[in-house]
Amino acid sequence: MRIRIVSAAVGIPVVLLAIWSGLTGVAVLAISAGLVGGYELDRMMRTEGAIFGGVRIVFLVAGPVALASFGTWLVSEQRISGDHFPIAVAVIFGLTLLLRGTAVLGRSRNAASWVYWVFAFYIGIALSHAPGLVQFDQGRELISLAILSTFAIDSAALFVGVSIGRHRLAPSISPKKSWEGAIGGLVGGIVAVIAIDMVFETRFSLGTAGVLGAALGLTAVLGDLYESWIKRRADVKDSGTIIPGHGGILDRLDSVIPNIAVVYWFAVWI
Repeated sequence: MRIRIVSAAVGIPVVLLAIWSGLTGVAVLAISAGLVGGYELDRMMRTEGAIFGGVRIVFLVAGPVALASFGTWLVSEQRISGDHFPIAVAVIFGLTLLLRGTAVLGRSRNAASWVYWVFAFYIGIALSHAPGLVQFDQGRELISLAILSTFAIDSAALFVGVSIGRHRLAPSISPKKSWEGAIGGLVGGIVAVIAIDMVFETRFSLGTAGVLGAALGLTAVLGDLYESWIKRRADVKDSGTIIPGHGGILDRLDSVIPNIAVVYWFAVWI
């Protein structure tokens, strides 16, 4: 637990500093997360005893990285508005992934390899929202809200789950998670978003902030379970070891990544 706290104490300020630097800092974060996340996915895809994935790792890493890079370029050059670029790059990346994934499947020993390609697409398209979000009016505040509220949701879910958790949420996927913890995270998300909205003055109404907090709480749980399911399929405990006490990038960002997309579309629609 001490190592986890130290890692968070070091990592969170670095992330917030990068966000506050604007598009460049967010682009570096998104591209780096795609790079490391792709490598972690390759490790999970490898069959027992297999080593470096060669062509596979190139495409798994290149997908999220290219998506984040392309989105950054589109926004910085004003070639397309922040509202629309995720749709454009999703189509491009989705077609590329479909063609590449189909070609690889026939030669893969891992019958479930398509699961990892779908997960790679999910990671890439979710990360692609970050450069667009930071370019919005109050974009830095919005992306900080997404990250800080997700940390609050995870902390509330952990505290409530450890304290009073009795009913397992998804025992076959993540045995330690409970319904009580999930509800605690949901409530924590509502409180956190309302509080952060008041501090950052992001101009959401009280009701809208509450709805956003509930949405983030739900998405955080689903994102966490999705990544846990992928790890179960790969028969690994953690996606990697890059963050002491936390595991890999995908372990730490499993809830953050989808929540960035949720805040993005909330800002567009609301």
